Amino acid sequence: MRLSLSLPRDNASVPMARRILATTLTTAGVTEECRSDILLALAEACANAVAHAQPADDYKVTVDLDDAECRIEVIDAGSGFDPRADQPELPLLAERGRGLHIIEALSDGFDLRPNTPSGTLVRFVKRIA
Repeated sequence: MRLSLSLPRDNASVPMARRILATTLTTAGVTEECRSDILLALAEACANAVAHAQPADDYKVTVDLDDAECRIEVIDAGSGFDPRADQPELPLLAERGRGLHIIEALSDGFDLRPNTPSGTLVRFVKRIA
């Protein structure tokens, strides 16, 4: 199954994307624990697109789901992000800046890259349990 969304770069789009995917995953019989991991990772990726994709007006979410895994791409058309750039060490109690680390920790495969000609692509995969 493939689900493709074009969402406004607005905070309200993050819970909307979560609800749509939650319903899809529940209907497909994905376990609650696996759904929770996927939905948290999706929310972090969408929140990053909303927060950092200026001046883009929207962003795209694509979900491919089969019996083995769920593959998600979140693509924005903002000014871009260089994942190779040295990232400063986060303070222990920082409230921001942990989203990509959370996505990577929750997924079985993670990729972050510039999107041509502009923007950022976040791709992650979670094996279905």
